[in-house]
Formats: sequence, C-alpha cells, structure tokens
Amino acid sequence: MKIAILGWGSLIWQPKKLAYNKTFGWQKDGPILPIEFARISKDGRLTLVITENGTKVPVLFTLSNYHNLEEAILNLAVREGSGRNSIGSYDKDTFSSKFRFEDEIKNWIKNTDFDAVIWTNLGENWNIKNDKGDIIRQIESERRIEYLKELKGNKSVIAEEYIRRTPIEISTFFRKEIEATLNWTPILNE
Repeated sequence: MKIAILGWGSLIWQPKKLAYNKTFGWQKDGPILPIEFARISKDGRLTLVITENGTKVPVLFTLSNYHNLEEAILNLAVREGSGRNSIGSYDKDTFSSKFRFEDEIKNWIKNTDFDAVIWTNLGENWNIKNDKGDIIRQIESERRIEYLKELKGNKSVIAEEYIRRTPIEISTFFRKEIEATLNWTPILNE
C-alpha cells in the first residue's frame, strides 16, 4: 500500500520521528484545503489547522515509509503527540470513512497512484491553558494577532518560529496579516 502524508506546518520542517521517504521529499501539489492559524497549542504557538474559516491553499505531501495504514496513522499520531482520533485518513479501497473536506481529498487522491492518505485532523482551539492544562482564558478568533503580540519570552519565540518556518505555499489570510503587522516574514526551510 502506498500512503501519502499531508502537511502544512511544522511536520514539514520538524518531522521528528515521522517515517517518511526523505528522497521523495515534500511535494507542493497536494489537495487544496482551507487552512488557517486557528489553534493555540499546548506550548502557546498559534498553529495551522484545516478549518471552514481557512484560506484554500494547496498543501504539501510526502510518501510514508509504512505500507500498512494503521502503522502510518500511529506513526503520525506519535509525531504529533496526540491520540489516534486526531489523525484523519482515507483509503481508496474502502471508501467508508466520512470526514470534513472529503471531496477535496478524494478528488486529489484519485489523480495519484497513492492508495491512502493521512493527515493531522485537529480543530480550532482558542483556549489558553496554564502548565497544568487548566484553561485560564479564551480568546476570540478575531484577536489572534493581539494574542501573538501579548506573548512573552520563549512562547513568543516559538510562536514566531512556527509562523516564519511555515512553507511559503501556505499563504493564508492571517499569515499575510501577521507578516504585515508583526513583520514575521517567511524563513526558507532547508
């Protein structure tokens, strides 16, 4: 089984132990999905997710080293530090799964020689948590740039790095706003 992994954020420039074909690399003509900086992560970064409120952009993809879909899903879940349920998947042969933006992914994969595709499937999150994981406040999605301005120290640095290292192809509405307001322009990845 030939499995594609979709990516649009740190998975590309910081794959950690993701088992993917480094020779194949990250290709730039993946499915067009609505992506936006719309999730506050555990470490305070504002990260990219697939969201109805996103900008439609072509995401990147690579080839998994695994030939078994469950193994590939588990590998991606471990890399993301999340549970199995946070990984989306589609297998051409089973046609059984239902997921958001199904048409975009199915239309893309039918024109490839991949048998299946997987991706990180986390939703928007506007909760700011303390070190114990307790919600200390929630921000409104329209205030995401103000949120970034308020970050201090290491949280500010890692938030800036994430946004600046995001592949230039992921040119979302709020990325342009962040670049214009904070001057967090792209850093080209190696």
